[in-house]
Amino acid sequence: MELHQLKCFMAVVEEGGFNKATVKLNITQPALSYQIKRLEGELGVSLFHRRPNGITPTEAGRVLLQNAKEVFESVRRARQAVDLRSKGVTGEIRVGTVESIGIYFLPAVLKKIKEKYPMVQTAVTYGQSGEVMDALLSDRLDLAMIANPRFDRRLGFETIVEDKVSLVCARGHSFFGKFTIKPHELRGLRFISVAPETPTGTLVRDYLAKHGVSVDVVVTTPSVGTVKKMVEAGIGLAFLPDMVTSEDLWCNGMPLNQLWRIEVRPHLIRRIVLVTWKNAPCSNVIQAFVDELRVHGARWKACVERAARQ
Repeated sequence: MELHQLKCFMAVVEEGGFNKATVKLNITQPALSYQIKRLEGELGVSLFHRRPNGITPTEAGRVLLQNAKEVFESVRRARQAVDLRSKGVTGEIRVGTVESIGIYFLPAVLKKIKEKYPMVQTAVTYGQSGEVMDALLSDRLDLAMIANPRFDRRLGFETIVEDKVSLVCARGHSFFGKFTIKPHELRGLRFISVAPETPTGTLVRDYLAKHGVSVDVVVTTPSVGTVKKMVEAGIGLAFLPDMVTSEDLWCNGMPLNQLWRIEVRPHLIRRIVLVTWKNAPCSNVIQAFVDELRVHGARWKACVERAARQ
């Protein structure tokens, strides 16, 4: 299967027929028909329903179309990455984020950027979600990475990761070793709470209220790192994004350290979102950073693979 064949196939679908596709591709109809027949022969399927009133893709054709689009998008990104490297990407990028993302997600992205583009300088600013959004709107940042951001029509939003929020406890707690739990089992238990003014805190507060569950909150703090340490010390339970405990469990679910993660049913999910100015020109350095974010987001796991520790 060749890129040229896929390009011909996509043109026929997008133009609604062979005649218009030949004009778009600047080739003759026999040449186009030959490429489509070769592609169908290689795949062993018919890609089009050929009828008197025109052609439409078969089910196999629709599947191929979706995958062909992904192939060409990957090619575009590969060419762009080579172009960026060959031109020697330089400059500064100002990134705003919150504690959980800045500590547990961004470092791997920053490492890759430095390896690929050593002349790039990155300034990372921390704040609460609303503060980061305001800094972006005030042009003090180039982009933001935050959870469940508020909507603003001037900005563009792209979900990079969907991160579960799970219950966590320390060794010695009666819940240690449980894999799932229902909200009603939490009534009256001691909790360390992520402050409700944070997106995660709001998510948890609304979740418990929806299920009619009251817990005994002994400490409230906006710092997920502080919450994690208090849970490790055995002060109480907590809801934490899986991102925060990603280095505490093997991907087979077994604990690496002092924490145990328990899945709540129904699930709690927070979206990790890239926020940028809508339709604004994108510099080479910002595009390189955004591309690396997407790659890392696609590969990211909320746990540790054994190979990564060997």
